[in-house]
Amino acid sequence: MKKSIKIIIAVSIMLALTACGSASPKQSQQTQEEASTPDADWNLPETLEMTDEVSEVFTGAMEGLTGVDYEPLGFLGEKDGVYCVLCRATVAAPNATPYYTLVYVNDQGVQNIWDIWMGAHSEKKE
Repeated sequence: MKKSIKIIIAVSIMLALTACGSASPKQSQQTQEEASTPDADWNLPETLEMTDEVSEVFTGAMEGLTGVDYEPLGFLGEKDGVYCVLCRATVAAPNATPYYTLVYVNDQGVQNIWDIWMGAHSEKKE
């Protein structure tokens, strides 16, 4: 049993090393460049202000969504017709702690919602 586990581990290591070594230097460099510029394909706005177009798409996409209130704080960018909006989200429950989200919307509705939990920093100061 121990011998088979050792063989499986050895084969796994060899496959991992082969996979790492098979990437050409050009592919590695390109992957590193893409990783260092995550906004390369996104159209970034001059300001975080919600434009009329983004507000309209956001409002339409959020229509009918219940359970959480999403307050748009700023428009972060657009890619392929999908808008990324930073929001303060609050679950519809007594004493719920707000948190931040990235909401991705387009004309068809909500595409994705990423929660960003920040504890006390997300509480609205009045």
